[in-house]
This record gives sequence, structure tokens and C-alpha cells, in this order.
Amino acid sequence: MNKPVEKEQKDTEKRLVSCDFEIRGKIPKDKFEPFASSQALILGVFGYIERVSDECLRGQLQGEEKLIEAFRKLIETAMEYVAAIKEFIIINIKAIEECTYQTFEVRDSTCKKPNADKK
Repeated sequence: MNKPVEKEQKDTEKRLVSCDFEIRGKIPKDKFEPFASSQALILGVFGYIERVSDECLRGQLQGEEKLIEAFRKLIETAMEYVAAIKEFIIINIKAIEECTYQTFEVRDSTCKKPNADKK
């Protein structure tokens, strides 16, 4: 009679969480962000990704805990094939009642180089 354990396991699978993430490495601009976004949308994970420097992407994930874990595994698998990705970190994991994001988006880069003055 493992019904309480089964119910607890199902509750954990459906538990909504939010977390921040960071990806470090020499990742080509405008290449990884669309990949991460499309994979998140396929999995049903919400949030965003943005480039904060030439060697760092940051973002937030929201969704079912098992789907965030699947996204983590997918990125770690990509690390094996894309030598440019050096590190993938998930921090600030917390349970949430509902997702505040309705999609996964690529935010505009904050590290754009200013245009050189033309004389």
C-alpha cells in the first residue's frame, strides 16, 4: 500500500519552482540564446535568457521541477558537444505558487558595444 508515497512523488513532480541560472564560456553571440529558448519552449519551461557579458549568459527559469531538471540535463549535454560552454549553474531555487512568465524569451543584450563616433 504505497499510495501515500505515490501521491507524494506525483506532488513533487508537479511542484512549481523558480530559479536563476548562469552559463559561462566563450559562447558565440546570438547562437546559444535561440537554442536555449527553443528547448525551454519545447519542454514547457518559462522565463528568460540574456547576455550580460561576452562570456556570461544569465536568466531565470520557472516551471515544474521535473521540467527544469530536464532543461538542466539538456544544457549539460550540450556542454559535452559545445566546447565553448564551460559552466552551467542553477541558484536560488524556490517553490512558487504560479509562474509569473508565460513564455521563454531572449532579452536584448546589455553588453552591446557602443558605435564608434564617425568623424
